[in-house]
Amino acid sequence: MPEFFDSTIVCNTGPIIGLSRVGLSHLIGPMFAKVLLPEAVVAELRAKHAGDADQIEHAISLAQIITLAHPPDPLLIAELDPGEAAVIQGARERNLHAVLIDERRARRIASTIYGLSVRGTCAILVEAKQRQLITDVRTPLDGMIAAGYFIGPQLRAECLRRAGE
Repeated sequence: MPEFFDSTIVCNTGPIIGLSRVGLSHLIGPMFAKVLLPEAVVAELRAKHAGDADQIEHAISLAQIITLAHPPDPLLIAELDPGEAAVIQGARERNLHAVLIDERRARRIASTIYGLSVRGTCAILVEAKQRQLITDVRTPLDGMIAAGYFIGPQLRAECLRRAGE
């Protein structure tokens, strides 16, 4: 995963929301060369997640907000929400190969159809532990789940396995 981390990525709402719910939105910054947030993602973050507003705004401040040159492909618009479609379109427009997306369908479309390298919140936590930015993965992972962020039992188990916990 190190080739993914330390690169420029385009990020969707999910990883920021998940990390914000446990006070770890600051991890977005040091993990990547640059984090790009499409305007649609920023609008969604600000509109729907006022309870985590300080953490959300901190994560936004660590990123560069981007405007798409063209609307997303019709396939993206038909299959995904506006933020996910904008993330994939933003990566394509900038010839980037890495995106941060948690939602399963969007991950599958990004990797299978568009050939993008996709990671999510769990990968961020594992990498953060390896870099000694956090001491464990279990605590924030379980905190996100307790705060209502959906992480399935299989993904949770795999995340903990990769973290050696």
